[in-house]
Amino acid sequence: MKRHDIEECLEIIWHLLERHGEANISGFAQHDLGTFGVEVIRDLEKLEYITVNNEIIKMTAKGNSHARQVVRSHRLAERLLTDVLGMKLDEIESKACEFEHVLIPEIVDSICTLLGHPKLCPHGIKIPEGDCCKNHQDSIHSAVMSLAEGEIDETYKVAYINTNSDSRLQKLLNFQILPNSSIKILQRYPTFVIQGRNTQLALDKDIMKEIYVWKKASKANTTDTNIFLSYNNKDDHHHNR
Repeated sequence: MKRHDIEECLEIIWHLLERHGEANISGFAQHDLGTFGVEVIRDLEKLEYITVNNEIIKMTAKGNSHARQVVRSHRLAERLLTDVLGMKLDEIESKACEFEHVLIPEIVDSICTLLGHPKLCPHGIKIPEGDCCKNHQDSIHSAVMSLAEGEIDETYKVAYINTNSDSRLQKLLNFQILPNSSIKILQRYPTFVIQGRNTQLALDKDIMKEIYVWKKASKANTTDTNIFLSYNNKDDHHHNR
């Protein structure tokens, strides 16, 4: 099997496990829609990525590690495409699929650090953690920070909102606190007060920590972002030939 096909099949199995708690051959066939065929299950088993018992598919440590990295790459690529390149959700799937097969783990970790270790993809699904997340890396190459780290009288542009609370998200959206909007910090104590598009808003520190904004431009951040922009532009050129 080609590496690309292995990764696509492992991704299907990961999704089945994620959504249903288990994966089986019939579920794989339904998800696969005939692209690979159930015979690839035997190939994956021979390559020691999975085991199969009574049609139940289980990933080996080797398979889980590989699938985890593919899914992580895909979902971080989606964040990069939406948060940095400003693409719409319905435009990102094919490009994210291409990213997931070409990005080495070190570059994926750099993207993750650049984006401030986001927990969720743009569709609200968990992004598997990497070593950079577990080690809480925060280097000069990180282009975003939580709004709670901002300074009084400084204006920041929102990168994304990273929250598991639907009510918090809705509150922020109602006040037009959304990606690419500008926010000025008016007060930090005893509670945060920010100036949004048309209103002032008092927010708890916990909520401020869930709003990620772009840091002020630096040479390091510009260089890192240009690497990804160059890849994207090169890819567009390839498809336009």
